[in-house]
Amino acid sequence: MLSLPSEETKNVTQLPKREKPRVPAAEILPSDRFPFQVHLNILKRFVALSHNGTQALDAPRVEGEGVPTQSAALNVRFLKSIGLLTATDRGQYMPTQEAIRFVTARSVSDERARPILAALLESTWIATTARNILSPTKATKDDVLLGELAIAAQTDKGKKEDALSVLVEYLLFSGIIRREENGLVIASFPHETIGSDVTFPQGPGESPSISPASYTSEQVAKGWHVIQTEDFSLRIRSSVESLDDLSEHLKTLRRKIDRLQSKQEGASESSPLRS
Repeated sequence: MLSLPSEETKNVTQLPKREKPRVPAAEILPSDRFPFQVHLNILKRFVALSHNGTQALDAPRVEGEGVPTQSAALNVRFLKSIGLLTATDRGQYMPTQEAIRFVTARSVSDERARPILAALLESTWIATTARNILSPTKATKDDVLLGELAIAAQTDKGKKEDALSVLVEYLLFSGIIRREENGLVIASFPHETIGSDVTFPQGPGESPSISPASYTSEQVAKGWHVIQTEDFSLRIRSSVESLDDLSEHLKTLRRKIDRLQSKQEGASESSPLRS
C-alpha cells in the first residue's frame, strides 16, 4: 500500500529554488564565466559584423562561431566601460575606432595590438590600481593584485576572483604589467619622459634635441618614451616596429595637412575681394 506524503514533505518539495545572490561592485567587471580569450573573439566579431563600425548590432548577434552563448551579452557593459564598445540609442553596440584599430593590428601580430589596448587601459581604475601596488623591480604575487583590484572595485574577492583574473589578463596582454618567475611587475610607465637628455626649445622655431645617450637599455626595458614640446606631444613604445608604424602615420598626417592647406588656399583665392 502506497503511503501519501505528509504535509511537511509537501511544503519542503514546493519551496522555490534559491537564487544565487548577486555580488555588487562599485566598478563594472567582466563576466566571471568567460576567460580573456573570449573577449578577443567578441571584439573580432563585433568589428566584422558591424562592417568596421558602420552598423550597430545587439550583443547576442555576435555570439556563435567560437563566441559562446551569453558571452557577449554579459560583457558588453565592461567592454564599453574601457572604451572598446559604444552604445546606441536602441541598446545596440558598435566597436570604437580604438577597437577597430586593435582588431586590425592583431591580424598582423599581438605585439602591434598591445599599445592600442594599453592606451585605453591607462586611464582606467584597473591600471591605476596595478601601478599603485606593483613595482618595476620587485615581483608581487597574483593573489595580492587580485585582492587590491577587489578592494578598488568594492567587491568580494572570493566570489569574483574569476572576473578579477580577467582584468589581470587584460593588463598582461596590454604590456602594462609583466609576469616574471616570482610574480607580477609593472612593465611600462606612460608618463615617463626621456629625462635630462631632452633639451626643450627655448624660443619659437626651435626643436627639442635628444642625445643618443637617452636611449639606455634600462629605459627601453621600461617600455615607453615621451617627448613633449609646445607644438606636439609624442608617446611611443620603445621598439623598432613602433617607429616604423609612426613613420607611416606621419606620412598620412602630412598628406592630410597638405590637402587641408590646399583647400584653404583655393578658398581664399576664389573668394571675392572686399572693399
